Amino acid sequence: MQISSKTGKLFSVFSLTLWIFAFGVSVGYAALDNQKCTECHTMHRSQDNQVLSEWGAGGPYTALMVTSCAGCHTGTNQPGSMPYVMSSVAPLYGVTGTESNTNTLAGGSFYWVGDSASRGHNVYGIASADPNLPLPPGFNGQDKAIDDSSPGGGIWLSGTQVTCAGIYGCHGTHAVEVESTAIRGGHHHGLENAITTASSEPGESYRMLLGVVGYEDPEWELTPTATAHNQYKGVSLARDKTTISALCTRCHGDFHSEAGSATEGWTPHPVDYDMSDTALDSEYRLYGGETNLYQVAVPLASTQVTAPKEFVLQGGDSIITCVSCHRAHGSPFEKLLRWDYSGSPGSGCVYCHTSKS
Repeated sequence: MQISSKTGKLFSVFSLTLWIFAFGVSVGYAALDNQKCTECHTMHRSQDNQVLSEWGAGGPYTALMVTSCAGCHTGTNQPGSMPYVMSSVAPLYGVTGTESNTNTLAGGSFYWVGDSASRGHNVYGIASADPNLPLPPGFNGQDKAIDDSSPGGGIWLSGTQVTCAGIYGCHGTHAVEVESTAIRGGHHHGLENAITTASSEPGESYRMLLGVVGYEDPEWELTPTATAHNQYKGVSLARDKTTISALCTRCHGDFHSEAGSATEGWTPHPVDYDMSDTALDSEYRLYGGETNLYQVAVPLASTQVTAPKEFVLQGGDSIITCVSCHRAHGSPFEKLLRWDYSGSPGSGCVYCHTSKS
């Protein structure tokens, strides 16, 4: 039977309408950077009666995806590529991961978890479980996301691995188990650049980290400079659900302590503290030298995240965060540190502790 042009067009519109209502895809955002739907989705996980080699081996996957989160984000970072957080070969890191000859993104890479379980998060499907850590260190189940969901529902089952998203994940809501549902709308509707309003929608949150705000560098800090970098949200001496450190405390709450002060000493190392509040003659006032130029090797957060900060220590813009010292995914150093802490005196510590250099 031959279908007329008019009938064919009506059938196409009807099919697209079914797709939108079934999967919540917005026509305005269906193409991500002019990608085809088939680059991410497959209707029946079959093409010419076979599974394509570029599709993940563990399918079928939810949301009709052709592969998993890790499958899509495994590769070698280069200008213009999607963000890769895992690779089959060691990423170029250098000393701090921010030098011109590196290809590591802001979160680092899970690659190094293969070298040592303590060099990255042991994400399910990427790395084996860490036998020495049956639950996240410092977990107390008290910190929640903006939608009041918390990892594991506040109770981490011993031996359960962290996931990319979902109940035990970092991205999206912790209220659902299915990862693709947890970040629903994040890829198709995702905002970019300055995200300044807290939202319970993954696509309206910084890097799909629910409720977190911040400025997103369009290159994911592939080539960061003082004028082109992520701008993280921070609030001094407070737990605020919109900050980047608040994300970390959902699993590592005991490590976020307000005990101590800049004059009396801290226990443990301060997080969410503005170095602008230190004495004018303190060593911290020389972060970035005499001009206080922002240092991408040791990022600081700010209360305002409309744009990257080029110069800091002017008040509300020099806030220490978890990611000032650590990479979120992994690094070539122990404890996911941005630099080799075993060095003397520690190549990254002296960015803030300037008198120790």
